[in-house]
Amino acid sequence: MRISTVLSLAGLATAAPVPEAEAPKFGIAPAGQGFFGAGQVRTLWNQGDHSNLGCLTNTGLWTTNESQCGTFVSKELTTDYSVKTFQLFTSAGPCSIYGAKFYCDKNATPFLFGLWPWPNSIPGVDSLRAGQYGLMATFGNNPPLKEEGPQEIHFVTYRETGKYVWLTWAPLRGGPILTPVPIE
Repeated sequence: MRISTVLSLAGLATAAPVPEAEAPKFGIAPAGQGFFGAGQVRTLWNQGDHSNLGCLTNTGLWTTNESQCGTFVSKELTTDYSVKTFQLFTSAGPCSIYGAKFYCDKNATPFLFGLWPWPNSIPGVDSLRAGQYGLMATFGNNPPLKEEGPQEIHFVTYRETGKYVWLTWAPLRGGPILTPVPIE
């Protein structure tokens, strides 16, 4: 629960518990439909039930706070490669990789991302890759705790503890305010 301040009729501030909104049920795009148009980059656990463990912010940080999820736009590119390639953009700027770190910034050079073609990603779901890398984590808690705030995400070194994730796509639709697309 979060505490919100409510003004009484007498003008005094009192705190009353207000239930937190339930996390939206984002539909993860099935294989062949990921990283197209506008969407959220979602973090799915690489093992077990492939739990949805949050999303990336507009600056490319991993968060479990749904209100901080960024809106990404994927620009598909025509190349001679046999796999789909694309660039990602947010209001913070183009997304890129620096060393092993994923980030989005106005000074970034857009990175040429692709889809993970191997069977060790999530079955039936498009997962982001950069070259031969795709599995990601933070050097802190995996997933980050809500109270810690968004955390830098990078390709795993296998020294991290917790759950490693694949970056996947939840398409959005609508006008100025985008809403999740239900995927059956």
